[in-house]
Amino acid sequence: MKPVDIHLRDPDGDDWRLHATARLAEDWANPWTGQTVPKGSRLTVSSVMQLTRKTHLTIPLPNATALLLNASAESFSRARSIRDLNGIDKSLQSDVAFRSDKDAFDYVERMIEAIVLAFTALEAFVNETIPDEYVYARHVKSDLVLEAASKSAIERHVQIDEKLTAVLPEVLSCQSPKGSRCWQGYKQLKQTRDRLIHMKSEDRKSSLPEVDTLWKAVFITPAPHMAAKAVIDHFVKAMPVAPGWHTRFPHART
Repeated sequence: MKPVDIHLRDPDGDDWRLHATARLAEDWANPWTGQTVPKGSRLTVSSVMQLTRKTHLTIPLPNATALLLNASAESFSRARSIRDLNGIDKSLQSDVAFRSDKDAFDYVERMIEAIVLAFTALEAFVNETIPDEYVYARHVKSDLVLEAASKSAIERHVQIDEKLTAVLPEVLSCQSPKGSRCWQGYKQLKQTRDRLIHMKSEDRKSSLPEVDTLWKAVFITPAPHMAAKAVIDHFVKAMPVAPGWHTRFPHART
């Protein structure tokens, strides 16, 4: 734990994306420096990395879910700005277009970022919510044989649908989100994300309006960060204490 002066780091308070912080309940004498750290100083878990042979960089440890959701929200906001400036949703005409190729492609790029980052944020949340000591028993290839999987095995080998509908409900003693409104948003997000990650040539061809291409899926995807967060919200409600980043999430739907 490394003490950090909050006023030097952030004049408005702790950054909401921090993974874990605490504050000293009383003055503390640092045995390594001999300095006294005053009561109320922030203690932040840090990550140290070697950049060069002589240089080490220390950063506060971020929460991966918060980082990815934030990045997704910012990409979506930039995409919406491009779409709004081009009047795509305000035109009374039946045929609409962007003012330039650049605007069209910039919009698609920002939406791809938003979709992939949002889904990755959800994956990060699921994996960090599974306790280190948790063991998941499931039937594999037989109704009679149970296989016990550790946290590391769950992270690597259990599909995210099963994590959301079986693992986390068991961990948190709550209902599965399957069948709920947030689940519908999750399925749309996952389907589009999978089509982006595993792009098929047939999915990217020129097409008529009635054809369901990948590009159409990108354009009709609602706020990806909110789709991911809605699933996260389902599980946070069952937690005795909500993650610090979750209570300070700053982004709205649009």
